[in-house]
Amino acid sequence: MAVDYNATTDEVIRLVGGKDNIKNVTHCVTRLRFTLKDNGVASANADDIAALDGVIKVLEAGGQFQVVIGTQVEEAYDLVVEKTGLAGGVVDDPDAAAEDANQTLLDKLMNTISGILVPTLGMLTAAGILKGVVSFLALENIGLLDPTSGLYMILYALGDGFFYFLPIMLGFSAARKFGSNEFIGAAIGAALTYPAMVNIAQTMEVAGTLFAGTAFEMSYFNTFLGIPVVMPGAGYTSSVFPVIIAVYVASLLEKWCKKNIGPNLRGILTPIISSVCSVVLAYLVIGPVLNMICGVISIIVDFLFNIPVVGGLVAGGLLGGGFGVLVMFGLHWVIIGMALQLIAQNGFDYIMAAGGIGPMIGMFQGLAICWACRKNQKVRDLAIPATISQICGVGEPLMYSILIPIKKLFAINILGGCIGGAIIGALGTKMYMFGGSGLFGIFNYAGGGGMQDVIKYCIGVGVGGIFTVIATIMAYNDDEATKVLG
Repeated sequence: MAVDYNATTDEVIRLVGGKDNIKNVTHCVTRLRFTLKDNGVASANADDIAALDGVIKVLEAGGQFQVVIGTQVEEAYDLVVEKTGLAGGVVDDPDAAAEDANQTLLDKLMNTISGILVPTLGMLTAAGILKGVVSFLALENIGLLDPTSGLYMILYALGDGFFYFLPIMLGFSAARKFGSNEFIGAAIGAALTYPAMVNIAQTMEVAGTLFAGTAFEMSYFNTFLGIPVVMPGAGYTSSVFPVIIAVYVASLLEKWCKKNIGPNLRGILTPIISSVCSVVLAYLVIGPVLNMICGVISIIVDFLFNIPVVGGLVAGGLLGGGFGVLVMFGLHWVIIGMALQLIAQNGFDYIMAAGGIGPMIGMFQGLAICWACRKNQKVRDLAIPATISQICGVGEPLMYSILIPIKKLFAINILGGCIGGAIIGALGTKMYMFGGSGLFGIFNYAGGGGMQDVIKYCIGVGVGGIFTVIATIMAYNDDEATKVLG
């Protein structure tokens, strides 16, 4: 029976404390994400919200009250926006700073990063799938698509173009999150991806070197008032954190300008001051410092994966099994942001290479459950649509409707991810882009000039998937499932 989301969203809004209690609302692939003035009201009504028609689960994580809807979340979100008029925007609340001060640092970090990345998720996934498929078909040992053809060039321009200019999208989204002018945020992203700056290493001679002889050695090609302008090899294209921090600085400057500049000059001086200062700071301080931090992370990750015999095995196992737990609580956005940053800097990433196995393990497990419960119509009604979502990379419906209630199935899911992730890690598998998930995730490994990482990924998925199917069929019990899910 079709869900009446009009009635459901009416109840959700009422039970979270009404429109006046909502600071902002966004959504990801499966969840409505509320930032509330008072979480206590919603927490007290959490069981009633979870029992609503069309609601799968209720969670509190990262300072947000999250209502898991499933693949129909966009319809529910549109109705919430229509009824509240918030449209994902930030309410101008004079008490917001005091309320934010009560959040933990982790809550603030998770809320900020998820709030910025989530609005880009649909196109991020679409561009990743498109770029991955086109790259895969154009591999030399596949040869189904000519890299010089118009078909390849246009499709690749769409897929790669989104990632190349990602700082512009994130600049816009970050400005909205920080309650400032979105076009100032986009302009900052554009400055960080300006071709003349991106190509500075190819067009100018090295002017000097910082930290020579150390792991943080960096060459610079120009100076700003005598201060070295240090650029990573690919500039800041596809990067995540430099633009977010720069836009945060711009938002503070914008608020200062609005308070301290008269109305006659405010309109022109505010964007000039906030954009110029933040872009200069991004190039001279923010970017270089973040590059050094990413360098440290890369060194640590490489060290773990290169420990003889057990390094990749242990690191991959922890990432493969643990990432699903982070997803369960909506705490995975920092890891995703870090992986995107490492891909932008190094061209590949080990972290999500192993962590990204989770949706495929879930797909195998969903298919196993569908077969095991073939005589139980009640369980099949839950398992089949949840498995279809899982195949497309959306794991929450299967996780919350079946795996977590039947705890041993969730334990098998984690163990299957550990086994597959350990193999992926031991083989030194690299991920070259972050886009599609589930069955489409295979294309994220197409890179490095060949099929080697796709094959390594498939080996890990195959072993982890076979274990998961066998263990799930052995552990599943119809009577237990009916009792737990009934």
